[in-house]
Amino acid sequence: MNKKQLAQAMARKLESSEAKTKPQLDDILQQLHKALSEGEKIYLPQFGTFELRYHLPKTGRNPRTGEAIEIDGYNQPSFKPAPALNQLLNN
Repeated sequence: MNKKQLAQAMARKLESSEAKTKPQLDDILQQLHKALSEGEKIYLPQFGTFELRYHLPKTGRNPRTGEAIEIDGYNQPSFKPAPALNQLLNN
């Protein structure tokens, strides 16, 4: 499912037009982006948790030269499904 299909499904569920639900979906996604960029954890009951995980800097190798290089640390968004979602998907 992509964003357009999600907006269409929301419109059907809410008995509204896609033109009205798309801005609402955009607002939801914007709030998720903002919260993650500020380092907040987003918990949605019965669905799961979105959060940033920091990966420490490490030493790697240039595959062409074999030279050791330093790889900077970085934040990676992650999602942990709620137990209810896991149970729904595995039954």
